[in-house]
Amino acid sequence: MLESLLEMALEKKEEILNKVDVFYDVELDPHEKWINQNIKIAPDNVVLSAGDGSIHKKKFLSFIFYAISAETLIYNEELQKIENSQIDLLPHHRFVEDRLRNYMSLYETKNALQALEKGVDYYLFDGSLLGNLIRPFPMDRELKTKTKREIEEEYRHLLLRELDNNLVEISSTNLLDDSNKDTESLIYLENLENLLVIKKLLDYGKKLVAISKTSTRNDYFLSNIPDISLFDRSNKKEGYSHPYYLTVSSQLKREFPILDNYFREKEFTIFYARLEDYKNIIKIELPYHASIDDVENVLGILKRDSVEGYPYLLKKAHHDVVIKKTDLERLSSIMGFLEKDGREML
Repeated sequence: MLESLLEMALEKKEEILNKVDVFYDVELDPHEKWINQNIKIAPDNVVLSAGDGSIHKKKFLSFIFYAISAETLIYNEELQKIENSQIDLLPHHRFVEDRLRNYMSLYETKNALQALEKGVDYYLFDGSLLGNLIRPFPMDRELKTKTKREIEEEYRHLLLRELDNNLVEISSTNLLDDSNKDTESLIYLENLENLLVIKKLLDYGKKLVAISKTSTRNDYFLSNIPDISLFDRSNKKEGYSHPYYLTVSSQLKREFPILDNYFREKEFTIFYARLEDYKNIIKIELPYHASIDDVENVLGILKRDSVEGYPYLLKKAHHDVVIKKTDLERLSSIMGFLEKDGREML
């Protein structure tokens, strides 16, 4: 770090700390939307599962090397593990980041489906199911309508057949690769696959619980300050917020290229909770209209197997699955890549 940056930190300390007040809205009263309550722990006969995924990439001058890992844990008197990984190359493209994010989503979701098909009672999904669904759709505006319809008509039934095989992989690349079709068409097909996989996951309805440690949503207070921050500051005791309901159609104007009615009519229940006094607050999404009894039942299940106010299985899956920079360097070395990545000149 440059010395000038340290000097500036000392010079601007007071000025910056004064700005912190801007991020505290004293006129809002989150207490009105919060229920202080000791959460009743659920019985031990509930079979719980949780999973997470990770992705990392390394750019070379001619290509991009990437690695994906996904882990799902199932606890039913003993801990079971489902692991799936992938390493491969991608060409440089302006949608690389979207594409890799989509890949990780496919691995996480297909891993979850494997656990759910084993008959677990609840699956804890790391992150936001709603966020995955309403994320901008790469290539939707890049391809002609005729081209998109041709891709859907030719490959949709093949994707569904691949999905029935219950394999954790990117099926699109088995059906259509860069060598026999342009990259834009392949990316579009990969996103169709993601929608089909998400639909199959959402069909499990009340078995799904999505959990986030952070969030920028402001549905409750319509403030520039995220709801999770306002709830966190207003009360440090165990409890939860009054549930908030919204449909997918209220979150975006565009149409989905497939299953539009199914997705747009889907309703989500969002609420925030603190499972233990003075521990971190979490955001919870349920992909259905949940009653207060549903909410309290889910909270009891989460609290039963939580450590320091966070579900243990999710925490373990995250720590197990993360791919670090050093891991990717080791994988690159195993591959024997000799091509420069551009940093050798620095």
